[in-house]
Amino acid sequence: MKNNRNYKWLSVFLVVLLVILAGCQSVNGLDLNKMIQNGASVKSLQGSQTFALEFIANPSVKLDEENQRLLDLFANVKLNLDEVKQQDLTHASVKGSFEYAKGRIPFQMTISDQDYTFQIEGAKKPVVIHNGPANMEELKQTLSKEMQEQLKQLYAKSAELTPSLVSYLSGNAPNPANISVSDSQTYIHNEGLSLKKVHVEIKGSELLDLFKAFATNLVADEKGMKDILGQIYDVVAPFMKQAIKENAQGQADPMNQMIEPYLNNKTLAVEFAFTFLNSNLKKMLADYDTYTAQIKDNEAARQLLSDQQTLKLDIYADRDLMPRKTNMELNLQFTGEDTSIQGLKITSTSETWNLNQPVQADVIDTSSGVVELNGLSKPSRLLAGLDPNSQLYSLLKNDLRITKKDIQMIVDNDDTYGASTKPYNANGTIMVPARFVVEQLDADVDWDPATQQVTITDWVSGAVIKLNIGSKQASVNGMIKPLETEAELTNGSTFVPVRFIAESMGATVKWDQELQMVTISRD
Repeated sequence: MKNNRNYKWLSVFLVVLLVILAGCQSVNGLDLNKMIQNGASVKSLQGSQTFALEFIANPSVKLDEENQRLLDLFANVKLNLDEVKQQDLTHASVKGSFEYAKGRIPFQMTISDQDYTFQIEGAKKPVVIHNGPANMEELKQTLSKEMQEQLKQLYAKSAELTPSLVSYLSGNAPNPANISVSDSQTYIHNEGLSLKKVHVEIKGSELLDLFKAFATNLVADEKGMKDILGQIYDVVAPFMKQAIKENAQGQADPMNQMIEPYLNNKTLAVEFAFTFLNSNLKKMLADYDTYTAQIKDNEAARQLLSDQQTLKLDIYADRDLMPRKTNMELNLQFTGEDTSIQGLKITSTSETWNLNQPVQADVIDTSSGVVELNGLSKPSRLLAGLDPNSQLYSLLKNDLRITKKDIQMIVDNDDTYGASTKPYNANGTIMVPARFVVEQLDADVDWDPATQQVTITDWVSGAVIKLNIGSKQASVNGMIKPLETEAELTNGSTFVPVRFIAESMGATVKWDQELQMVTISRD
């Protein structure tokens, strides 16, 4: 789909600013900053949330077949988080589903310290993602116990810092022009509640002025900036001190010698960081009007900073100023004759209950083993871990076509065939380099020099192919198959008949006589 590169940057810029600058000064006696700080300070809860994404196509732009297919599939997608349980800042669980045009895929996720575990319907085993290096097995052997502990502390303290950081940023955010507070009778988790409803509307045309006011407030709030920098120092400094200690290994390092005075003196470190940030903010504000005038000269920027871009946000708070429910609608409009997507609509709704009460997160059973995410680097390995009849398998293979391959190779017609790693014609049989072709198809290849045997493991078709140099026979899943021409070892590369190797892996082969080109294709 055609896309202006500026759209991407400005879209992110717009979304971030719309959310941050929702306004946090008191309205009708309601302390919005306190309400937002309370929301960030919640340590345990139960809840639910739904995200919906809608792409609006430009009817005057005709898409090619592939992009139209993708738009039909994903023009409307939804992420449902039906059961959210936050036990504490580092332990939580979610049960939900992903919906798109062809179906629904249920999933469960758990967060435990620095591990994310996913059980997705259709996956044979849970998938684990390590968010912290201290939990990665390959690093455990190189990190000291002290360093691993510092990493865990860094992770935990970063979560504890969030309320203060949110309070600092929200406390300096100005209110938009359209913000109001009213009483509301609302049901949450089947319980009728009397809440305060905060309604906010922001248009793209307000963003530049809001951001200028936000930056001006940050510059003026010198105490707040130093306080938050001090808290960041308390989180980061112990980790950095331990890292420098272990990396030094008794040798002087100029970079470490430059950093250590700041790490060992909190006042000095905070003052240095404050001076850097504050002076740069002041410089930005001095040039702000000139900079924004340049932005407005860009057509894409004018569109995104116009009244066409809107955010509507409703926050429902209880008498303790705890946010209990939110409704959000973000509309982005794109104009232009060649713009295939003319609009994007994002909506979200959420409810929370049992705030700061005892909550037990669910646990995913991993007793039968798990799959590490780094073990799924190849699409073929990912599909091998799925039920072929599942909706997830269909999404990845048939809809996203993650295993689709088209490999084109020109045959080397040099008289001394086999003198290069290009395919060559051996008496009417096209021979191709085994490792190159196999790895292009996301399969694995192993070479045993003792037996002169090549073993190919194809995760998509499930085929295990074994060939021996000089033999006109090969085995596919244990069954002996004849070869047109024996496998050959030339210049350290193993060459095999293209049709046999491709078709054994479920691919097709086409030969272009005029171009002397062989094409291997697989869906």
